[in-house]
Amino acid sequence: MKKLAALSMLSLLAAGAAVAQSDSAVLEKFVTQSRPICERQPAQKCVDAFWGYADVDRDGGLNLSEVERIRSVTESWVVENGKTLHPKDRSSIVMGIMMVDSAGLPTLFKNYDLNGDSKLSQQELLADVKLDSRPLPQILADRNAVDMQASKRKLGALGPLLDGMLARR
Repeated sequence: MKKLAALSMLSLLAAGAAVAQSDSAVLEKFVTQSRPICERQPAQKCVDAFWGYADVDRDGGLNLSEVERIRSVTESWVVENGKTLHPKDRSSIVMGIMMVDSAGLPTLFKNYDLNGDSKLSQQELLADVKLDSRPLPQILADRNAVDMQASKRKLGALGPLLDGMLARR
């Protein structure tokens, strides 16, 4: 289940607004289909699967509207499926949602949009992560593969919470 939390946290790096409840079923299908990819395949395959789900307009980048949809759908999904999640995974996801909401999605989006084109590329979203041949959850759990200081800066005043979240894993 820790692997599911890591996948969900990737979704939450991009989060925010209101969406139809039926989108939660689409997210459930995505999680179910991508779990084996994300748990066993090289990280880039997981990122590509996520991108295929998140990039609704298929332009190669995530705009703020797409990111807001992900945040909203993730919250609905947790409400509907939370009881089936391991308590640590559920609390990690909820903490991620709270961090996104506290920091403000437009602010986070701007902090990750390094070139200022109002779209997040895979490279921008993962600028602080060194992808390699390991599955994404293993990489995200490896403090040597994540530039924690850069990630904390992007979170602003909430940056120190990242240490607490990663320590619980």
